[in-house]
Amino acid sequence: MPTTSTTHVCLVLDKSGSMQSVYEDALGAVNGYITRAKQDRNLYEARFSLITFNSQGVDTIRANEVMETVKPLAHGEYSCAGMTPLYDAVGRGIGVLDEATAGKDAAKAILVVMTDGMENDSKEFSHAKITGLIKARQDAGWLIVFLGEGLDVAKQGEAMGAAKDSVAAYSGGEGLRAAGGVVVRVTARYAAMSGDVRQARDKAAFTPKERDELAGKK
Repeated sequence: MPTTSTTHVCLVLDKSGSMQSVYEDALGAVNGYITRAKQDRNLYEARFSLITFNSQGVDTIRANEVMETVKPLAHGEYSCAGMTPLYDAVGRGIGVLDEATAGKDAAKAILVVMTDGMENDSKEFSHAKITGLIKARQDAGWLIVFLGEGLDVAKQGEAMGAAKDSVAAYSGGEGLRAAGGVVVRVTARYAAMSGDVRQARDKAAFTPKERDELAGKK
């Protein structure tokens, strides 16, 4: 029997100025994830939140909605400009999931971050604070997936405490667009597992094939 009723997904999407060059691909990644998740028996009942961020604001676009009712991210809801308050955005995502899972011992939490740049504008969260939060949530069994444009950006995820097996680099617009399908498979594996959530997280590690897809390799 699917376990999706207790799975909570929060996707954190960069909308800094540099994302403009892959604007349609970013929309494709998010909407590809939503479309595929609605069709997945382990995710269609999950609760979904979406956060976008730049130096003009960290915005919650979707808040704890049932996956099968989530509307695609529209052009009018996503515009790119400014800098990259990555720590503040991740902190907001953790807060959203904390609130959604409060008092629910069986709940699973998934935080997915997609960014093309380095942290350069956070005001609320420091590196040390966000690293402590990430490590604590992973110790509690959360799945934290970090996708960065190129190896240097992706390595931020590890530096922030994300497990190496759940950190991956994507290459350009093609790799970003592929992320929608890849992340569905990763998060579905986690959602499908019953029992120890830590074991579920281990099952959700990126496979070599999935890393190749993100890198644009056929």
